[in-house]
Amino acid sequence: MLLVFVFLGSLVLGVPIAIVIGLTAVFGLMDSGINMQVAARRMFSGVDSFTLMSIPFFIFAGDLMLKGGTSRRLVNFASTTFGWITGGVSVTAVASCMLFSALSGSSPATVAAVGSIMIPNLVENKYPPRFAVGLLCAAGSLGIILPPSITMLVYGVVAEQSISQLFVASIVPGLFIGFVLIGVAVIYSKVNNFPVNERPTFRAVVKSFGEAFMSLLMPVVMLYSIYAGIATVTEAAAVSIVYSFLVGLFVHKELKLRDILPTAKKSVVMTSMIMFVIATTDIFNWYLTIRQVPVQMAQVILQISDYPIVILLLVNILLLIAGMVLNPSAAVMVLTPLLLPVVRDIGVNPIHFGVIMIVNLGIGFLTPPAGLNLFVAAGISKLSMIEVVKGCLPFVIVMIIALMVITYVPWLSLVFLK
Repeated sequence: MLLVFVFLGSLVLGVPIAIVIGLTAVFGLMDSGINMQVAARRMFSGVDSFTLMSIPFFIFAGDLMLKGGTSRRLVNFASTTFGWITGGVSVTAVASCMLFSALSGSSPATVAAVGSIMIPNLVENKYPPRFAVGLLCAAGSLGIILPPSITMLVYGVVAEQSISQLFVASIVPGLFIGFVLIGVAVIYSKVNNFPVNERPTFRAVVKSFGEAFMSLLMPVVMLYSIYAGIATVTEAAAVSIVYSFLVGLFVHKELKLRDILPTAKKSVVMTSMIMFVIATTDIFNWYLTIRQVPVQMAQVILQISDYPIVILLLVNILLLIAGMVLNPSAAVMVLTPLLLPVVRDIGVNPIHFGVIMIVNLGIGFLTPPAGLNLFVAAGISKLSMIEVVKGCLPFVIVMIIALMVITYVPWLSLVFLK
């Protein structure tokens, strides 16, 4: 009870999540009489991983692509390709988020990059501001679902699962959610009879594709090299930095040498935040293991019901609540050791469970109080937080329905796995 009080009390006081987790673990370890020097060594070993090196690489590569004009080219390509159909502007918004997600691995970054272009565009085309921000927040959540998802990478390290298989497993569910959002946007646009763009010429489509080609090529090459065994995830992430640098500097010619240092500083700050969470959570998970909390939690849940359908529903509810208040990386680090034994006992594939967890946490980006997509969209649209939350609510419901399909149809996640 003391640990629960420390954890919840610190969250309410607004203490950063990494410190909240670390304080809780330290209190627990002190009560167990464990030397704190051991805890310090556990913090270091928690981030001493070759695979985790890919996190700063992916973050830096995404920032370089954003600085190099990638988002504008992807939006232009999506607009040329889809803008002429019913709901074309809203379809363009979702398609742009899907394309940029495959480069950034971050939901807030996707909302910021695409939303800054598409939210004003949607409003200009008579779409209600609430709908515009809700659609962009929902589509932006694909940033941590589609590869190279940084949160999925963290799950792979914690759960000791193949990163390449997790990336492949998340492709179909991510596309499924994207197409569901496109379907909602088309129906809404048709009912309200929103205007559409003129049908582009073949020359215009080819031109926009040519401008975006080098950006579109990066995730294809990266994922192929990982899955084909040509490169590890970390090696592919390092290569993506070089690729992003060369494309931005010499092909798009929008990235300047003076931009490198500020972009690197931004990436270092983001990496430090994630790594601090991972380091402190490693102590917390170690304490939970000592106390056999995962085993006890599995027994409690299995006592409630032994039906896999009910257990998965309970797990989803817990993950949705966690996504509302916890940073995704922290949620993965804390909850994976607790829930993975439970779902394994009922025969759920750990790769499939990873997809379920990440989709849940993706929905958390749309829900207060900790939904980062809400804050980004509010800043772009100049709407109040209440208006943004109201705009997101219908899309939260849509994404929960998609989550249930992904949960109970494992084929969507496992179809391409060997």
